[in-house]
Amino acid sequence: MSTPMRHGPSQQGRTPSQHPAAAPTPQASTPFSNSQTATAFSPHGPKSSPQHFKKSPAANAMMAHTTASFDSPSAAAAYNTLGMSINDLNLDNISVGGLVAAAGRTDEEDRKKRMEAVIAALWAQNSSRVSNQGLERLAIHLGLECLWEDVKGTGDNAKTLIIAGQTMAVEVGITNHIVHQASLAYSESLPSLDKHVDRASAILLKDLSLAPGQSPLTKRLTQFRANLERLGTLDKLSVSPGLNCHEAIAGIWESLDRVHRWDVQKLRNEDPSLANMSDERLRVFALCLRHGCPLMHTRGRVGLSLDYWKERRKLPSTTVDTEDARTWGILIECAAASGMVYHPVRVSDKWIGPDIEKSNLTDEEMMSTTAPILDWLEPDNTLLPATETKTESGLEGAVGLSGPKTPEVMFIATFDPPVVVPHAVAMEIYKISAANTPLSNITFDALMFPIVDGSSYDPSEPREVTFTQSVPTFADNLQGGNQTEPILKSHCNTLFIYKPVYGQVLNQVPFAHPKELVSMLPMLRQYAFLSLLLTNSLKPREGRPTAKDTDTNNTTRVPYTSEDEFTNFMSLTGTSTTPKPLKVDITLTAHPVPRLLLVFPFRSYTANIMLEIQIGGRVQIVSDNIFQEDHRFLRDDPSQRKRNRADWAAALETLEDLGAWIEVIKHKLEG
Repeated sequence: MSTPMRHGPSQQGRTPSQHPAAAPTPQASTPFSNSQTATAFSPHGPKSSPQHFKKSPAANAMMAHTTASFDSPSAAAAYNTLGMSINDLNLDNISVGGLVAAAGRTDEEDRKKRMEAVIAALWAQNSSRVSNQGLERLAIHLGLECLWEDVKGTGDNAKTLIIAGQTMAVEVGITNHIVHQASLAYSESLPSLDKHVDRASAILLKDLSLAPGQSPLTKRLTQFRANLERLGTLDKLSVSPGLNCHEAIAGIWESLDRVHRWDVQKLRNEDPSLANMSDERLRVFALCLRHGCPLMHTRGRVGLSLDYWKERRKLPSTTVDTEDARTWGILIECAAASGMVYHPVRVSDKWIGPDIEKSNLTDEEMMSTTAPILDWLEPDNTLLPATETKTESGLEGAVGLSGPKTPEVMFIATFDPPVVVPHAVAMEIYKISAANTPLSNITFDALMFPIVDGSSYDPSEPREVTFTQSVPTFADNLQGGNQTEPILKSHCNTLFIYKPVYGQVLNQVPFAHPKELVSMLPMLRQYAFLSLLLTNSLKPREGRPTAKDTDTNNTTRVPYTSEDEFTNFMSLTGTSTTPKPLKVDITLTAHPVPRLLLVFPFRSYTANIMLEIQIGGRVQIVSDNIFQEDHRFLRDDPSQRKRNRADWAAALETLEDLGAWIEVIKHKLEG
């Protein structure tokens, strides 16, 4: 069966390294580094037409200054870069509106752009149902080609829809608007791509197939649309010949997967306690403790994800592919270059040396860290071949060749889910990726626990967040019964923030090399685990029971006033038979290191435990008044080994819930 893949003048190139003009890797690529850009503003140059002017990044830089005064230092710097001065342009008395009109902008164009934005928003929110017409409309909307073919011998309504771009095609078998087959194929057979095709095809088929008991009238294209859009984006950014973005992503997976397999073997050989564990368990350990785990086409999403943290990571039932446990990952994609300076994409599977670990270390490297230093490599630049350009000289035209250039495409990392971090940590992350840190006027706690609509909020004021939850415990089942069902106890958790710090939500950052993503992982794990602890203790969660008698207290208050305390006091009655919730006070300090101070009733006094969430998501107990390493034994078996602070910290890493951890402490240590 033929597929209508769009091809360029020649066949797609295998790898960029085959081009003889490959040059050493630059630190960054700028639009001014291309030979043809030098004449972009010449009245007789090849970029003199309005269409070419709009495409020029240098022109975009000029247009970016139209909203500001032309005598500003930033405008002067931009013109000086081009070898021009503002006085030479004679623009002192020209208004911004005049510039817009001179560039050919009209109200009709503005209305058209607004209409396109509205249509795109409607498409994003309201996907069509799975049907012949719905699939065709979706493909056309994404700029892909469609071809219908009848399937002979199976009836009049059996058809195959081929959705194709220049580098890939998706074949969908559909009968009476019900999909029974879907597969992905690439225009060029490459081992790095072919090994992942089956997983991608299975995801696409699941997106379009009916679930058991589902009606065709309720099956929508939402998930399929998102995955097809990702494939279409890589297809549109590809340039034939010279750049295949699908191959670029697969090349990063090849290198990261070699690092992951090396991590697993390293854990088995160097840690005796892990020697008898299965490879799958070691993969989870490597995912959360080492350099992450790269997964291609997973969790219903077509594409590459570098997973770095997982819920219930210490439980034997957890695997890298477990979908019912929350997973934190970095989605690796390609995007059109933005800004005047960017790092162009490179197509290679040689991002890491064959031995993974660097052997010949310098004195500075040996003194900097005790951890293994990876042997990261710098692949050659991906260069697009020379293209024809038309120049004008008077009334005569001439055709010439432009030199090889780097693609105007970059790698982009999307944090899935987004990670809330203090502003100082965000600056470190953006510094690694060589991107500008956006400004923020929202505090870390307000990002973690959004302000209730209508509430007054002052970022400089202390804040409280209260939530009542039910915590499972087996403590009362040890009096002689054989019960295995836990008893639920109510906890009233109150989070205090006395020193608010500004925060950021990490959504996307550009990157040039996968080593940049690996260097971010320890900080990302630190705040992923902190968010997991706070969420499990202070936010409702589907499938987890809540304390129904105190559900009205599950609110966010800013701040918690004396009137609130009086109201709560008056609402308490001495005749109530409902056990009072255990009051747990949690004080959050987000800077310079995230710390949690836990205060709760214990024996005849009050327990105070200071926890620190360290780099890598590890827990350290900084101080306490209940863990006595010399005198506290396990209550149920005094002959067992004493528990110290490190043991209790490891227990919290396993439970991932402050309430459950407190109940274990009370059960084991209270007499």
